[in-house]
Amino acid sequence: MNNELFMNKKLQRSGVTKAFSRMCVFGMLFFFLFTTQTFAQKVEAVVDSTQIKIGEEIKLSIMVEADTAATVVFPEGNNIFMPLELLEAYEADTVQQNAKYSLIKKYGVTQFDSGTYFIPKQKILINNKPYFTDSIRIAVADVVVDTLKQKMFDIKKITAVNKWSSTWWIYLLIVLGLIALFGAYFYFFVFQLKEKKKKKKKAEIPPYDRALLQLNELDKSRFLLNSEYKDYYSELTNIVRQYIEEEVRIDALESTTAELIRKIEAQKDAGYLDLKDETIKNLKNVLQTADLVKFAKSKPDDSVIKADRNLVENIVVETKEAIPEISDEELRKDEEYKLRLLEEQRKKQRFRNTVIGVVAMIIAFGGLIGYATLEYVKENTYVGHSMSDLLEDDWVASTYGTSDFIISTPKVLKRATPLKAKDTVPLPSKTDIYSYQSHLAPFSVSLGVTTFTQKPEITLDDIAEKIIKKFEDEGAKKFVVKYDEYESPSGIKGLKMYGTGIFVDDLSPFSSEQERAYEAYVFEEGRGIQTLIMMYAEDDEDGKTIVDRILNSITLKEEEKKK
Repeated sequence: MNNELFMNKKLQRSGVTKAFSRMCVFGMLFFFLFTTQTFAQKVEAVVDSTQIKIGEEIKLSIMVEADTAATVVFPEGNNIFMPLELLEAYEADTVQQNAKYSLIKKYGVTQFDSGTYFIPKQKILINNKPYFTDSIRIAVADVVVDTLKQKMFDIKKITAVNKWSSTWWIYLLIVLGLIALFGAYFYFFVFQLKEKKKKKKKAEIPPYDRALLQLNELDKSRFLLNSEYKDYYSELTNIVRQYIEEEVRIDALESTTAELIRKIEAQKDAGYLDLKDETIKNLKNVLQTADLVKFAKSKPDDSVIKADRNLVENIVVETKEAIPEISDEELRKDEEYKLRLLEEQRKKQRFRNTVIGVVAMIIAFGGLIGYATLEYVKENTYVGHSMSDLLEDDWVASTYGTSDFIISTPKVLKRATPLKAKDTVPLPSKTDIYSYQSHLAPFSVSLGVTTFTQKPEITLDDIAEKIIKKFEDEGAKKFVVKYDEYESPSGIKGLKMYGTGIFVDDLSPFSSEQERAYEAYVFEEGRGIQTLIMMYAEDDEDGKTIVDRILNSITLKEEEKKK
């Protein structure tokens, strides 16, 4: 009986041992297959140093372990490590281990400006399947100059510079401008007024007396001494024509010689003018001689000129005597005509003033409407304000979202994210974005306020990487990234990320790609994280001034209450 029990126990132990052995074998096989599968997809990137001096080479090694039958494609191109520069891409080293390959590809990179940079994630294709390396942070330090071995020199004394030599022309222009203004005033308000007064006085003289006076002034002129016969005859005939037009009341100034003679003969035949035929003939001869002088450049003798001058005086005198006396009835009609003519002139003047007033009102209202339209376009469209408007207009200080600090900006930042409905399921974090963008400046500012219901384990560096990823997703390229710690004048600490690049602007009516300088600041205040991103034209001093003014305005609510 005891022997049978002993044999049964022995058989049971051997069965357990075999079962355990099988389990171990299957476990080893499973472990071997699992490690082989994961081993075949291993990708890793390492650098020989994370802190270098300006221009020093960094050796970046990308290691890939794959099957011998796998196809591996390493990243290529001169800009794959931006913002760092590629110096050289070395040949890949291959080490075979049983049925697997261990590939190592080395790159030489550097940076010629101090700051903190990230080597971006690199994509490696294994059998056309993408694998990514981790980004690596690199600190580039300035080269320390050993001043002990350098020859030192004394500081030179301040020397006064005579600035008059460079700005004397400004004072000269001011003096010349004042002289020109005084001369213009003296000319227009002295000479012109005198000429107007003379003309007015002449106009008040009766036509007969004015004609004789003009003939005497013509005798005193220097036309004949200067052989200006054309000007002399033009003045001579204008005197007699103007007299005939005013006294005889016919259109004489704008009529040709033949037309004027016909009109005078018609007045004589109608009995309105008792003028001798010889006088009419003399007038015709003088006018024809004047036409030859003015249009044919004829030069009459002095005796002819003197005779023509005397004939004109006789014509004026005889025409005065040939005009019949005006009766009381005709004089009354003439007065009525003058009054009617004066009333018509007044009506024309009133109409002219009305038109001027209406035009002025239209211009004024048009200017107001144009100004209002321009302000609306600036406030509500992409065009925005000019850089001078942003600097000189009143700034707006406000809080946005649930952020704990107050910020001043040239214009109110408008919400870029839609409001959520009340019945929306609450999320662990909420991000509100407020922004303002101007094409005229060009300038843009964006404030992102992220609030967490439960604070996750996240660092400011993680947020900075997300900002870079956002730039890349939006099509930015050739952008340089620098990092630095930041502390505002009010003591708020954060991370500063700055540089330049080419950014895509889909709203721009001119060009979708524009070179911009940017500054991004990440703060961690209260229950959330605040990101402030500002962009402006590269080398724009006004843009830098606006950025500094915005940063200097950041204060916490508690500090504002204490003030």
